[in-house]
Amino acid sequence: MEDRRTFLGLAAAALLPAGLDAQAAGQPSGARGPVELARHALTGPLEGFEAVLLQLSPAPRGSRAAGPGHRHPGPVLGYVAEGQLLFGTNHEPDQTVPAGGTFFEPTGALHTTFASASPDSPARAIVFMIVPKGAPLTAPA
Repeated sequence: MEDRRTFLGLAAAALLPAGLDAQAAGQPSGARGPVELARHALTGPLEGFEAVLLQLSPAPRGSRAAGPGHRHPGPVLGYVAEGQLLFGTNHEPDQTVPAGGTFFEPTGALHTTFASASPDSPARAIVFMIVPKGAPLTAPA
């Protein structure tokens, strides 16, 4: 199991281009906006959909914006590449996902928590989504 986690961590790090540390405007201190790493149109039975790969660097716990959350138009599969991530959907208890761990969000789930689990340390996740072609990646709750 450890060899698989090491491989996944190295593979995720290899996908990341250099220089992704620019702060996104309007984000809480410590947060960086999503960085789209790849987007590909799908064919066959999934024609009309796109596969999207993102890097997310959420703000530390306590600095996340309060609000009703948001939804995604397709399933979300994430891999925590660095730090620990606080993750929650549908107002269920938050989960702490460690580096090397994964999380899943079904289509249309209410995404209620997404932050670094530490107030001082950053977290970084690689997220794979399937979305309708041209659709925004998030929608208000």
